Amino acid sequence: MDLDLMLGIRRHITVGSHVPGKLRLKFGLGVIGNPKVIKYVKANGFGPPKGQDMPGVKKTSFNPLTRSMIMEYDKGIIEPEMLHRLFVSESEEEFKAIANELADTCEFDLAGFCQ
Repeated sequence: MDLDLMLGIRRHITVGSHVPGKLRLKFGLGVIGNPKVIKYVKANGFGPPKGQDMPGVKKTSFNPLTRSMIMEYDKGIIEPEMLHRLFVSESEEEFKAIANELADTCEFDLAGFCQ
Protein backbone atom coordinates (compact mmCIF):
# COMPACT_ATOMS: atom_id res chain seq x y z
CA MET A 1 0.00 0.00 0.00
CA ASP A 2 1.53 3.31 -0.92
CA LEU A 3 1.37 6.57 0.98
CA ASP A 4 -0.58 8.25 -1.84
CA LEU A 5 -3.27 5.57 -1.59
CA MET A 6 -3.40 6.02 2.18
CA LEU A 7 -3.79 9.76 1.65
CA GLY A 8 -6.57 9.20 -0.86
CA ILE A 9 -8.63 6.92 1.37
CA ARG A 10 -8.07 8.61 4.73
CA ARG A 11 -11.14 10.83 4.32
CA HIS A 12 -13.20 7.60 4.25
CA ILE A 13 -11.75 6.39 7.57
CA THR A 14 -12.98 7.59 10.95
CA VAL A 15 -12.01 6.74 14.48
CA GLY A 16 -14.85 4.71 15.98
CA SER A 17 -13.27 4.50 19.42
CA HIS A 18 -9.82 4.67 20.89
CA VAL A 19 -8.46 3.72 24.27
CA PRO A 20 -4.70 3.39 24.68
CA GLY A 21 -3.78 0.00 23.24
CA LYS A 22 -6.93 -0.49 21.16
CA LEU A 23 -8.10 1.53 18.17
CA ARG A 24 -11.32 0.92 16.22
CA LEU A 25 -11.48 2.42 12.74
CA LYS A 26 -14.67 2.69 10.67
CA PHE A 27 -14.38 2.42 6.89
CA GLY A 28 -16.61 4.14 4.38
CA LEU A 29 -17.48 2.60 1.04
CA GLY A 30 -14.69 4.62 -0.60
CA VAL A 31 -12.22 2.31 1.14
CA ILE A 32 -14.05 -0.99 0.83
CA GLY A 33 -14.62 -0.62 -2.92
CA ASN A 34 -11.18 0.72 -3.83
CA PRO A 35 -9.45 -1.77 -6.19
CA LYS A 36 -5.98 -0.97 -4.80
CA VAL A 37 -7.17 -1.61 -1.25
CA ILE A 38 -8.79 -4.89 -2.29
CA LYS A 39 -5.56 -6.00 -4.00
CA TYR A 40 -3.49 -5.09 -0.91
CA VAL A 41 -5.84 -6.90 1.50
CA LYS A 42 -5.91 -10.03 -0.66
CA ALA A 43 -2.11 -10.14 -0.58
CA ASN A 44 -1.45 -8.98 2.98
CA GLY A 45 -4.59 -9.04 5.07
CA PHE A 46 -5.23 -6.04 7.32
CA GLY A 47 -1.72 -5.64 8.68
CA PRO A 48 1.63 -4.60 7.27
CA PRO A 49 2.92 -6.18 4.05
CA LYS A 50 3.69 -9.90 4.30
CA GLY A 51 7.20 -10.44 5.61
CA GLN A 52 7.33 -7.05 7.32
CA ASP A 53 6.52 -6.68 10.99
CA MET A 54 5.14 -3.45 12.34
CA PRO A 55 6.66 -3.00 15.79
CA GLY A 56 4.03 -2.44 18.42
CA VAL A 57 1.06 -3.85 16.50
CA LYS A 58 -0.17 -6.92 18.35
CA LYS A 59 -3.24 -7.83 16.31
CA THR A 60 -5.60 -6.50 13.67
CA SER A 61 -9.08 -7.78 12.85
CA PHE A 62 -11.72 -6.65 10.39
CA ASN A 63 -15.49 -7.01 10.64
CA PRO A 64 -17.04 -6.71 7.16
CA LEU A 65 -20.57 -6.33 8.55
CA THR A 66 -19.70 -3.19 10.49
CA ARG A 67 -16.91 -2.12 8.10
CA SER A 68 -14.61 -1.65 11.05
CA MET A 69 -11.13 -2.73 12.00
CA ILE A 70 -9.71 -3.15 15.47
CA MET A 71 -6.01 -2.68 15.98
CA GLU A 72 -4.53 -3.79 19.26
CA TYR A 73 -1.14 -2.23 19.88
CA ASP A 74 1.54 -1.83 22.50
CA LYS A 75 1.06 1.67 23.90
CA GLY A 76 4.66 1.56 25.14
CA ILE A 77 5.87 1.46 21.53
CA ILE A 78 3.14 3.35 19.66
CA GLU A 79 2.12 6.59 21.31
CA PRO A 80 -1.71 6.61 21.50
CA GLU A 81 -2.03 10.37 20.97
CA MET A 82 0.14 10.28 17.84
CA LEU A 83 -1.76 7.31 16.39
CA HIS A 84 -5.07 9.08 17.01
CA ARG A 85 -3.78 12.28 15.37
CA LEU A 86 -2.83 10.30 12.27
CA PHE A 87 -6.46 9.39 11.60
CA VAL A 88 -7.94 12.78 12.43
CA SER A 89 -5.31 14.88 10.64
CA GLU A 90 -6.73 17.71 8.59
CA SER A 91 -4.16 18.03 5.84
CA GLU A 92 -1.97 15.88 3.63
CA GLU A 93 1.16 17.48 5.06
CA GLU A 94 0.07 16.79 8.63
CA PHE A 95 -0.78 13.17 7.74
CA LYS A 96 2.62 12.61 6.11
CA ALA A 97 4.47 14.22 9.01
CA ILE A 98 2.65 12.10 11.61
CA ALA A 99 3.09 8.90 9.54
CA ASN A 100 6.83 9.56 9.31
CA GLU A 101 7.09 10.42 13.01
CA LEU A 102 5.22 7.24 13.95
CA ALA A 103 7.45 5.17 11.67
CA ASP A 104 10.59 6.69 13.23
CA THR A 105 9.27 6.17 16.76
CA CYS A 106 8.45 2.51 16.05
CA GLU A 107 11.55 1.90 13.91
CA PHE A 108 9.23 0.87 11.07
CA ASP A 109 10.32 0.98 7.43
CA LEU A 110 7.62 3.22 5.99
CA ALA A 111 9.34 3.17 2.59
CA GLY A 112 8.92 -0.62 2.44
CA PHE A 113 5.29 -0.31 3.47
CA CYS A 114 4.63 2.22 0.76
CA GLN A 115 5.84 0.13 -2.18
